Amino acid sequence: MSMKTAALVPLEEYLDTTYNPDCDYVDGEVVERNVGEQDHSDIQTEIAVFFRNRRRTWKTYAYVEQRVQVAARRYRIPDICVVLGKPKADPIFHEPPFICIEVLSKKDSPRSTQERVDDYLKFGVRYVWVINPRSRRAWSTLPKYP
Repeated sequence: MSMKTAALVPLEEYLDTTYNPDCDYVDGEVVERNVGEQDHSDIQTEIAVFFRNRRRTWKTYAYVEQRVQVAARRYRIPDICVVLGKPKADPIFHEPPFICIEVLSKKDSPRSTQERVDDYLKFGVRYVWVINPRSRRAWSTLPKYP
């Protein structure tokens, strides 16, 4: 039995390449994200609209599939990220969003989902939400206080 080996991609090449849909970058490997189907898309849109409609009152900005540099050689694309206040005009977020939201797709494994959540928390994201549109269940991390 042979094991599939991933080809390492230089960071500069990842940053200069347009993927459709966008891919994560994890320690030199370009990792395809499981894109959702209608139920995934619907809940993703509803959440983004919910935060966008409250943008002025709550001073929050919601972004769909925004690249976030969570570590020196790790870039993640949360389904939705919410930032407090107006973010810097940079195509990639280098500071932790207030909330990162992952809407599960059928092919998302518990292991890969946990790795994404861990990356967000290590980076300093205050809240991480994981939503399963099929079971209509959601999980949220508790904030870390110093």
